[in-house]
Amino acid sequence: MKHSLIITLFLICFQSYGQYTTEINTNRPSLSMGAYSVSKGIIQIETGLGMQKDSYDSETYNDRIGADVQLRFGVMNENLELIADFKYDATNQTVYATENKFSGFRNATIGAKYLLYDSYKNYVDKVNVLSWRANQRYKWRRLVPAVSVFVGADFKSDKYWHPNMPAASIKGMIITQQHISNHLSFVTNLIIENAENDDFRSYGYIATLSYGFNQRWSVFAENQGYFREYEGEKIPFKDDCIFRAGFTFLVHRNLQLDISGGTGIGDNPQKYLGQIGVSWRNHKKIIFKDPYEL
Repeated sequence: MKHSLIITLFLICFQSYGQYTTEINTNRPSLSMGAYSVSKGIIQIETGLGMQKDSYDSETYNDRIGADVQLRFGVMNENLELIADFKYDATNQTVYATENKFSGFRNATIGAKYLLYDSYKNYVDKVNVLSWRANQRYKWRRLVPAVSVFVGADFKSDKYWHPNMPAASIKGMIITQQHISNHLSFVTNLIIENAENDDFRSYGYIATLSYGFNQRWSVFAENQGYFREYEGEKIPFKDDCIFRAGFTFLVHRNLQLDISGGTGIGDNPQKYLGQIGVSWRNHKKIIFKDPYEL
């Protein structure tokens, strides 16, 4: 059943290249981060409410309700974005009919993303007035990805992580984004967590494929995996490998709704998760003026 569910879930919201886009450019409902910023002076809020079940066996499992909020703000120029990401969990843990409830912030990440390369910057798609066929050819430039880097501080709660893991650490990411066609895009994140700590350094990836049916509806399919080692003990890859999929609906150009679900491939624990969310941005850029400017 689990494997059939993974196949069924092969369904990021569709993201347009450029900086200030006509429609909202959001990371939800996937967990990957797009390469482009929200644009200078734009504030964007992306939030969701979800449930997750971690089942070790019929007598041992965790039921979790979680909320996450990501705040994005474009500053200085079109390439730089400040990001604050907060995750809160309320967990009901059952071990052989004994229940234990606890809640709190799971982790918070505060950092900045910078666009290093955009293959479409200063590029003009010229029309060949002499050849219709030349204009219809596939533009291989689409396969050249935009590339960004993210660096931030990651704060974790010992309620949800290894008790000896540092409460604060460095998180880094290389982000690529390709627009394979007018409807199809592909985003990858290469991640390092606890970068400065040899005992808990982890490497991960997120790969997100998204397809926009039209201006309002889109779907995504995503795979996330981590290679973790805690104080010399390797965590099986399959326990940290998750498939997700979902839909997005653009209410209007500054507001998007989403719904998604997913499952892990591991058995320790088996993971099933679902989430609904919303993304909103202010429709006017906030410009900070010099108070002494006439």
